[in-house]
Amino acid sequence: MTSRPRQWFDFLLLYGLFILARPLPRRALLWWGRMLGELTWRVIGYRKEVVRENLRHAFAELDPAARDHLARSFYRHLGMTLMEFLVFPRLARRDFLSLVDVRGDRHIHEAARAGRGALFVTGHLGNWEMLAARAAASGYRVTAAAKRQSNARVDSVQNRIRRRAGVGILKTDSGVRAMLQALRRGGLIALVADQDAGRDGVFTPFLGREASFFKGPALLAWRTGAPLIPVFIHRLDDHRHEVVFEPPVTIDPDWDEQTAVRELTAHFAARLEAAVRRHPEQYFWVHRRWKTRPHGHDEAAQKTREGTGGDQSV
Repeated sequence: MTSRPRQWFDFLLLYGLFILARPLPRRALLWWGRMLGELTWRVIGYRKEVVRENLRHAFAELDPAARDHLARSFYRHLGMTLMEFLVFPRLARRDFLSLVDVRGDRHIHEAARAGRGALFVTGHLGNWEMLAARAAASGYRVTAAAKRQSNARVDSVQNRIRRRAGVGILKTDSGVRAMLQALRRGGLIALVADQDAGRDGVFTPFLGREASFFKGPALLAWRTGAPLIPVFIHRLDDHRHEVVFEPPVTIDPDWDEQTAVRELTAHFAARLEAAVRRHPEQYFWVHRRWKTRPHGHDEAAQKTREGTGGDQSV
């Protein structure tokens, strides 16, 4: 649990950046974002070793200098993403439409016409906040399932910014029932579904290691028949963005629940990995993505250490 002084510090920092960002033209906004990322990488070092460890596993073929170059690019991208998010309240519908190109939008049109709702599943790639805002600007009724932040003040600011962009918010701790109701009303649910799900998750390969994924997206798709559509956003060379809606995952009618969860989750993980490898500097490497290990992994690691004469120092 974050201490109260730290919560106030985080809130005031976010609010200060919000005030700084509000009047800036877009070019200056992105410059400040890159400099914020540079400062975080070179001076603050926020989760620097977590980023290095994640990249070491995901891109073992790169040498340390190349991975550090990738890490620096990631921090600069993250700074730009934050500054872009903070100015959502000043953007009009036409701004979101002009800033974000879309490919594969026939899949969202077909889902909307079917009237049975759809699950858009993505990861912390590119400016993922821009993704839902762009769909809302196109006239779709989008509800983003968001995890409740431990810092209530920061959580409130984030959700006010999202709502100003036309995105509905549904807290994941509200339970599956609220999401089921939204889907049955023909709503579109957006899920950022790549965080560590703990021991209750389903393990599937992701970027070279088994990773725990939440079962929720697959369960909702299987129980409602709503299409599960992987969708990813990435930053273009001119610092605009492109959203790519991929074909919906086909659910085999012979699957039972366990098989459906395993297959749908594995498909999403594979598509996310492909997107990350195309744009590795735009993934959220500060997350302790592989914190939870599969059952038996720790025991196997312990036996290996014992067989080589005990713990090895690093």
